[in-house]
Parts: sequence; structure tokens; C-alpha cells
Amino acid sequence: MQGKAMIDFFGRQQQARSATRYLLIYLVLVMVLIAVAVNIFFYFVAVLTGYDDGQGSWLWHVWSAKAYGATATLIMFGSLVEWYLLREGGVALANMIQANKIDFATKDPQQQQLLNVCEEMAIASGMAMPSLYVLRDEQTINAFVAGYNLQDSILVVTQGALDYLDRDELQGVIGHEYSHIINGDMRLNTYLLSILAGIVNVGQAGGYLVRMSYVGYQKELRPKEALPMPIFYFAGLIVLAIGYIGVFFARLGKAAISRSRENLADAASVQFTRHPQALASALYKISQHGSVLQHRYAEQLSHMCFADSLLFAPYLASHPPIEQRINTIYPSFLTRMKYRADSKKEATQQQVKTNSPIDEEGLIAFSSVIAPEQDLIAPSMSSAKVGELQWQDLLSAQYLHQQLAVEVSRSLQSYQGAKAVIFALVAQQQDKPAAFVLAFFAKQQVFAQSIIQLQQYLISTDQRLALPIVELATPRLQLLVEQERIVFLSELRHFVGETKTVFEFALLALIEQQLIKAKHIFRQLPLNRLAEPCAQLIATLLNYGAHPKDSQPAIYQQLMQPIFNKHTPSMPQSQFKLLAKALRQLQYLNPKAKQQLITLAAATIQSDGILHRAEYELLRVLAALLACPMPLLLGQIHVDRNPQ
Repeated sequence: MQGKAMIDFFGRQQQARSATRYLLIYLVLVMVLIAVAVNIFFYFVAVLTGYDDGQGSWLWHVWSAKAYGATATLIMFGSLVEWYLLREGGVALANMIQANKIDFATKDPQQQQLLNVCEEMAIASGMAMPSLYVLRDEQTINAFVAGYNLQDSILVVTQGALDYLDRDELQGVIGHEYSHIINGDMRLNTYLLSILAGIVNVGQAGGYLVRMSYVGYQKELRPKEALPMPIFYFAGLIVLAIGYIGVFFARLGKAAISRSRENLADAASVQFTRHPQALASALYKISQHGSVLQHRYAEQLSHMCFADSLLFAPYLASHPPIEQRINTIYPSFLTRMKYRADSKKEATQQQVKTNSPIDEEGLIAFSSVIAPEQDLIAPSMSSAKVGELQWQDLLSAQYLHQQLAVEVSRSLQSYQGAKAVIFALVAQQQDKPAAFVLAFFAKQQVFAQSIIQLQQYLISTDQRLALPIVELATPRLQLLVEQERIVFLSELRHFVGETKTVFEFALLALIEQQLIKAKHIFRQLPLNRLAEPCAQLIATLLNYGAHPKDSQPAIYQQLMQPIFNKHTPSMPQSQFKLLAKALRQLQYLNPKAKQQLITLAAATIQSDGILHRAEYELLRVLAALLACPMPLLLGQIHVDRNPQ
């Protein structure tokens, strides 16, 4: 377990890609075997009926083209239909399973607690928070994430998870699911739904033939076209058997991959929360209350869930046994649970109830783990921090919640309030007078007044938290419909005016990334193909560091030459328009190049030994655009000097 935890974000992403390749190869082999099995069946039919004159073989005969073609068509049709239904990603799946979306303004204490935990983890990891859903009719304990990317991702929990798990246990489960997003498992699991649907379609075609064998179906056919009932029935049974034998082997491979990824997710959750007992306790409660889903899509979701959603034989189970997972996480937990006194159980339950983080006004449930004045110390910053969730980052996210005024947190319960918070942040950072805000929103005076009030509340907020507050607001802004997004972005750009600070640039970049649908990238490039955009990024980072202006060109050459050698571009001027263009181009980097770029950016920032707020904000935007989650790093930001 420790060995796996030491692998960095890019290593885990590589593992996920390797697992995807191996699983796809395995599934293709399963499909080929299904097609061969169907072809062999038709070979025997051709021989027995005299259609084959003895010249053919079980691999190729008079009906082979039709057999292979029909099988391939069935598989492709089933996969394409499922892919079309899920083309919108996680949201489409949530609608398919009829999960209930959790409102940011919910008054339900359990849902507020879930929102709070997920927000803390999203901010701490530098990752957009997935949309949250609950399966209200499921009384067992389970959860899963789904989606093709962060923008369309969802996190679904059962009502049983909200009912039975306390905050620490829920945090352990959510940490496990966030690990699946960060490590690339979520996309693989979502694509698997479409691939497996194609394989299942062969068996369903056999079932259709069996149903066609009944007299009622025969009467619908014209007499000359009707075939004897036994032929339909026999052919249907054989195709049905072949299809579901293929499904069996597909599930076998899926389960093997899934079990290894579940162990990695458990390890990542413990590393993040530093509370192995909480995750072990959540698993123990599953052994008591169960995790099996009653939903008709339980089988399709089995490889995505936190625990087994169906009762499988051990070799088909998508998760390791509960007892094995507990012993791996916390070896002495089961022994301690066995001998724990009933009185101690009652005392623990009473303590959890007393320390409930939900406030009486129904606001977002802010954690009270640390005091606002506590010094936050994080490990040294490096490229290895990408995708590495640490306890210190979670404390920093909880510190953000403590720092927010009640009025700000109340505004973040709706998308209209989130818009006001964003404008108030800009107004506070630019020190805009109230008269400017009132004039800009002349036709929206109530909205303007709310911005002015929020601006005053934000003055006392730790300035290092400005960008994390933007990230806290973006999930609410995603509730805007397309036309509302266009209007909001236009107003925001005009309100900001000419971009003069890194914060303004970062704010616009992060919000546009979340609200504008991302383009599909089909071509990935090595870093040496994008030397000019890379040079623009490094020059900008140096410009906002502590190095004297006259020494920056020499440092730039020292940083760039080991990678680009004689092809190193000359050091460009630092301009936000050029930087925006460079960041758009850098999104086309391949995974190895992304790691090289993050490493280079981290080395640039560390070259003066200080992490300034501007450098931090640039690094966080870069990581977000490259889909490389960057932890909060709050305790390392230099606050005495803030070059903007």
C-alpha cells in the first residue's frame, strides 16, 4: 500500500492509461471470441442443413460473412446507442438512474454536510467540484463518480450513506471517490458502460430470437416468411448463451482491473484525510448495513461504486472483500471493534452528535477543525504536489470556510449570489468605489447593492483566499443556462476592464474554463513542439518572482536550455494577452510534456526561494488548464510582498 501511495499523479495517470489499454485489448479479444463462437454455430447449422458443401471450415464458410458482420453490427450498435445516451457525461448518467440533484441552498443537514465535505476536498485538491446527487430510495451505503472530464463529472451517494455515516466516515468515502477522479479511473469507468453495453447486446439479441419463437410472434409474419418455431428457439438459446458467456468474461476482466484501482483509491483517501480509522469505520458499517443497490442499473454501475453493488462470486467482485480492505487500511480495527464496550459506543455516538458541523441557520456547514489564527504549514512545493492530496491542504480548505463571512456563504447558496460574489471580489481587489458599481449595474440596483455589501465583507478576508473563493463559486455558476453564461461572461470582462493583475487574469481564465465547453483535443504534442508558449509562461513567472530584472534573462536561459538546448527561444515580454494565447496552446501537450512543464514551472518559482501569491495563482491556473489538480499550498504563499 505504501509503495503505491508513493507513485505521483503522473505515474497514477500512466497506470490508469495502461489499465485502459490492457482492458480494451482484453475486451476486443472477448468480442472476437464472441464473433468466432457465433460463426462456429452457423457453420454447424450450414452443415446440418446442407448449405455447406464441405469446402468451408469453422473459421470461414458460406455464412461467415453474415455471421461476423451481424455480430460486429450488434456490438457496435449497442455501444453506440449507450454512448449516445451518455454523451453528456455524468449528468446524463444521473438522469438515467433518476438520481436527485442536491441544491446548494438545501436545508437538509445531511446534504449540507456532504456539500461541505466535497467543497473542502475540491478546494484543497485544486479540482472542480463534481455535481452532487443522492439516490433517495437506496438505504444501503454506497457512492460513485462518473463523467468524461471534470466539467461533466458527478458524485452520487445513497441515502443510506447520508443516514449511517458520520462526518469523518463520509469524508473518507468522498476522499476515495475524489481519488478515482484524480487518478483517471472515472473516465475509464464511464467509457466501460458503453463498451459493455455492446457485448450485452449480443445476448439480448438471442433473447429476442427466443421470444420470437412463440406463436404470437409467428402469427405476425407472413406465412411464407415464417420459420418453424424450433429454429428460432434453438438459435436464440445458442446466441443468448454465447452472448452472456462473453459478458461473463468481460466482467471478469473488468473486476480484476477495478479491484486494483480500489486498493489505490483507499490508500489515497487515507493519505489525504490522515484518518484511516474513519474509512475503516465506513467499510465496517457497510458490513453491517450492506452496499447492494436495488436499482435496475446496479449491475452496470458495479465497477464504479465504493463497494459492491451486487452479490458476486469472489472472482467477479469489482472490489476486494470488506474485511481485507479494512485490514489493509487499519490492521487492528476489527479486533478493536470486536472488544469495544457498548458504553464506549454510546459515548462516541454522543460526541459525534455534539460536534455536528451543521449550523442552526441552515448555511453551508463550515468545519471547525482548526482556529483561523493557526499557522498552516505545508510540505515544500514541487511538481510532485500535483494530484497529491495532503492533510495540510484540507486544513487550508477548512480555514477558507472559517474565514468567509456568513453573508458571503449565504450568497454562495445560489448562482445569482455566486455572480455577486465574483463581482464583489473584483471590486474589492481593484478597490472600485460604490458609485462605479451602481453605475455599471444601473438597471440592476438590487444586484449592485448586494455586490457593494459583499465587497465590504471581503475586505477582512485573507487575500491568499481570493482565488479559492472563485473556485468555490464556479460550481454555482455552472447552473447558468447557455445564454445566461454568455451574458455573465460579457459583463464580467467589461467589469474587470483591461487585465492588469495576475488575479484578474486567473479569475477570468478559471471561470471561462468552467463555463465554456472544452474542445476535444485529438492531437497531443511534446514540449519541444511548443517552445514559444512555454517561454511565455516561464518569462511571466520570472516577472512576478523576486529576481532583479537584470538577472532574469540569465535565469531564464538556465531553466530553459536543459529542455530546449539550442532551440531555446529568446525571453519574451510578459503580457497577459500573450500568456492567454500560450496557455491555450499548452493544453495540447501530451501527458509526459505536462509533467515536464509543471516541473519547469515549479523550478522557476523555487529559483528565488519564495512562493508569491501571483506565482501561486499562475501555477494554479496552469494546473487547472492542463487538468493536473494542484493542491491549495496556502501555508507556503509569501504574504509580505505580493507583486501583482
